[in-house]
Amino acid sequence: YAGNHEAWLEEYRYQRNKTMMIPGRRQGKYSNCLFKYHLEEGVLIYRCSSENREIRLKIQFHANAKELERAVKLPHNTSGKAVAYLLEDHKKYFIIKAVVEMEERELMENKQDGVIGIDINADHIAVSETDRCGNCVLLKTVPMSLRGKKNQRKHQIRQTAKEVVLECVRSNKPLVMEDLDFQKTKSKMRYGNRRQNKMLSDFATRKIEEAIVRRCWKEGYGVKKVNPANTSKIGKEKYSKRMGCTVHMAAAYVIARRGMGME
Repeated sequence: YAGNHEAWLEEYRYQRNKTMMIPGRRQGKYSNCLFKYHLEEGVLIYRCSSENREIRLKIQFHANAKELERAVKLPHNTSGKAVAYLLEDHKKYFIIKAVVEMEERELMENKQDGVIGIDINADHIAVSETDRCGNCVLLKTVPMSLRGKKNQRKHQIRQTAKEVVLECVRSNKPLVMEDLDFQKTKSKMRYGNRRQNKMLSDFATRKIEEAIVRRCWKEGYGVKKVNPANTSKIGKEKYSKRMGCTVHMAAAYVIARRGMGME
């Protein structure tokens, strides 16, 4: 028992201390007190004051790297200049994330000409497009595999989000999705594979939602979240057979119409 207690305590301490945030500051050239990011060299220098030395880290930021570069290049003491760095200890390696203040931008949120509605599922996202009268003009599915290693799953989620939001770009219409949480997702998933449903609710729901919202913001489109109650049930009973489509496609159509105030 004592051995188990020590192992639990060690794991608790690791989880408690595995992340560290270094706040940014807008005074100074490098946007942070302890870190200096040299854009041209791709080097992040950590100044260790206790040992009076510097640690040079060859690093490459991927997602939203241009926003980081914009912040670092801003003049001294400018709004949005500060860059915070989040350090994550994964035992065998560290991950460093840069946190920047994004510029405000005007998003396309006008639903007058219709919307893009989506229904998130374990292995795909169902997509529906409506016109200004709420009629369905497009139904499709975007495949999404959540198998493989963590980085593979994250990449697949990003690619799926990109393909979904391309429908907003193509049609110039905002996106409507359910206001999901894990418990609502579990109760909603009654027409699919139990193993896939568990995979979705335990791992991916929030990640998928966040990826889609980020992508919409990047492309300049608004996201409206609607009550998820009974979307699959209404789609199955009211539209699926009549439109000759899957329950999930019909649910995406219900979500789109709900976002337009028609369901």
